[in-house]
Amino acid sequence: MRAESPPEPNERLVQDVTAVAVPTDDDALEGAVAEMAAQLAPGPDVPVGAETVLSDLGFDSLACADLTARIEERFGVRLVDGDINQTRTIGDVVATVRVKMPERPRVPPGIGRLQQPIKSIAGWAFRWHARLEVEGVEHVPSSGAVIIAANHRAMLDVPLLVLACPRPVTFMAKSELFGGPIRRWGFHVLGGFPVRREIADVRAMDTGLAVLEKGDVLGLYPEGTRSRSLEMRPFLKGAAWLALKSGAPIVPAGISGTERSVSEGHRPPLRKHVRIAFGNPIEVQAVSDARQRRERAGEITDQMLEAIASLVR
Repeated sequence: MRAESPPEPNERLVQDVTAVAVPTDDDALEGAVAEMAAQLAPGPDVPVGAETVLSDLGFDSLACADLTARIEERFGVRLVDGDINQTRTIGDVVATVRVKMPERPRVPPGIGRLQQPIKSIAGWAFRWHARLEVEGVEHVPSSGAVIIAANHRAMLDVPLLVLACPRPVTFMAKSELFGGPIRRWGFHVLGGFPVRREIADVRAMDTGLAVLEKGDVLGLYPEGTRSRSLEMRPFLKGAAWLALKSGAPIVPAGISGTERSVSEGHRPPLRKHVRIAFGNPIEVQAVSDARQRRERAGEITDQMLEAIASLVR
């Protein structure tokens, strides 16, 4: 059943929240943060104080992202401009709220600025090498925020998905790919930004939300890393959380043929035969309640996995 049309991109993330000043008293601030953490904690109700470790409360990356959003909305601060990714306890979060840091752009300046020129100049070479076959481009909305979620078998998936998509794509990729200044610059100008998989990377989630707020296309791979076999790895829930936070639809994409196909004693073939198929959008209504959002993330993730699996040959 198709959901009602979501609001325009610039209206999706507006919250009916009036920010208040950060309490000057440390105990008051600690109490406010502890209260928010207790409300969002996935586990049973337990006493929460400065020394409480977030992981002991059952906080995963989505719960950390929700806590960050709740604090930012309440106090009008930007936690992702501090060292929120290094926080471990409630006291660490309070210290981060106290830090006065200059705001950084939520979307890195100049990201993707060479994507379209390189797509025009060098796209033919990738298409030739991959013998790229693309299906279902009509399922990608011509405007407005949208998440493209695809399975992941090889590095080649990234440039080929950009080639196959009829719109410019800002994509999330694991931070290990950004090692060294040249690779960092290359991924940046081609439209990529890093996500650290070993932590609750709320900065990457915030960047993804900002891309969607602009009404652009966000590309990501819910498996989190490449599958070395033809079987898809379990999906992470970040894509579903971003959709439920923003109200952006998810377009599933199935990629086949990029995996390595080298027999022992043989050289890899010069060309591949890659097929990328876009499926019907999964319409998602924005959910304002953090607990409900995380509960629904599992359902949306299962739906997404099933849709992508049906597109992969």
